[in-house]
Amino acid sequence: KLASVRVVKAASFDLTASGRGPSVRLKPSSSSVAWSAVVAAGVLLLGACGGGDGDASSSTTVAAAPTPTTVVATLPPTTTPPTTVAPVPTTLAPVTEGAKVIVANASSINGAAGRLSDRLASVGFSMVAPTNSSEGQLEVTKIYFDPENDAAAAVAESLRAILGGGDIAIAEVGVPAPTSDGEMGEATVLVTMGNDIVDLPLDQLVNTQAPAENVSDVTSVPATTAPSDG
Repeated sequence: KLASVRVVKAASFDLTASGRGPSVRLKPSSSSVAWSAVVAAGVLLLGACGGGDGDASSSTTVAAAPTPTTVVATLPPTTTPPTTVAPVPTTLAPVTEGAKVIVANASSINGAAGRLSDRLASVGFSMVAPTNSSEGQLEVTKIYFDPENDAAAAVAESLRAILGGGDIAIAEVGVPAPTSDGEMGEATVLVTMGNDIVDLPLDQLVNTQAPAENVSDVTSVPATTAPSDG
């Protein structure tokens, strides 16, 4: 028994006898209590780390991709400069080249065809010597052109505009021409001057009369005695 008691004491326990006979009460010492605490802590640590032979499952946390930010740039309003449209000229330049012009007097005033020829020459038309009309005296001027000349029709239109337009008609010239000798010489445009424009300045005639209709055929009027332009 004494040997047993020593062993127990060596294990840090005390033996005391009870009043009823021999008995043993174990009283842990302070060193045994500390050791028990270490063991308990180790058991808890192993439990926290997990046990068993299987591989410990692991989880991977993937960070969410950042949400792209759309930046809307506000540009200043663009100002379109106003478009300036050049005014369209209402009066076209007259065609004066490419055809020669002759004036035949069909008015009531002698010498008026020569004076009109001079005024037309002053604004650029190419004139030949004036003559007399075979159509007699006319109240309204007529203009004839030779269709064989490419520029004659355009020159005739320019003459009509310069002489005031209105009721002045344009037609192709026939054979013979309505002149005193039936000829036009080098001319391909004939102005048969009537009383409507006789001895009037060009700046007074231009676009002063009402516009006429489309070019129409000119019908001859009965011949009357017309004054000479000689």
